Parts: sequence; C-alpha cells; structure tokens
Amino acid sequence: MSVYVLQMSSGEEIGLSRVLVDERHEELLRQWASVPRRDGRGNVPSKLETVGPIDVEDQDDDRATVAAQVRPNWWNEQANPSGAAHPWRFETRRDAGGWRVWAADLPPWCGVHVRADTCH
Repeated sequence: MSVYVLQMSSGEEIGLSRVLVDERHEELLRQWASVPRRDGRGNVPSKLETVGPIDVEDQDDDRATVAAQVRPNWWNEQANPSGAAHPWRFETRRDAGGWRVWAADLPPWCGVHVRADTCH
C-alpha cells in the first residue's frame, strides 16, 4: 500500500508492478493511471502522504484489508498548503512474493481531494 501511494505521488510506474497481483495487474495499472492528481489550476501535488496510523484487518486465507488516510501537499515559494486527508482502502493478497494489492478503493480526486468547482 505504501509503495502504491508513493508511486502515485511521484507519477512513476517504476516499482508499482511488483506490488500489484498478477491476475489484476493491467486493470489496477489503468486505475492507478486514471487518477488525475492535479488541482484546479493544473498543479500536481508535490507529495501524497499517509497521515495517522495504517489500519490492517486480517481477513484470513492470506487476505487483508488495509486503510490509510492520504492527503496531497503542494509546495511553492509562498505557501505549503495541504489538502484534507481522506481514506484510501486496499484489499491485499499474500503470495510467494509477499503482500500485493488486489483492489484499490480510492475516493474521487475531484470533489474530495480537490474542490469539485476547480476541476476541469
């Protein structure tokens, strides 16, 4: 989950594939790429960060639900505004390579992390 958020923050796919389950890899990659990651002025956040504890709920059979509060931060010379944190939830599965993302339940970018009236 942390790698997913870090790669979302950087906008780079490199390293993302290793945390996605093979069976849903392409679908999850498309979902990851579809998140706009911009504010109403077209500015990409400088960073996405998790705040507070990361909640892990064991579902048995090598499955777990992971939830974290995620917020965007924009850094510039005048100010460093942060957006409000909102829950991002993941279903994960464990295989021979470790824990991987099976599903990502992310809030809409426009209207949640960024005011709806500023989205284009």
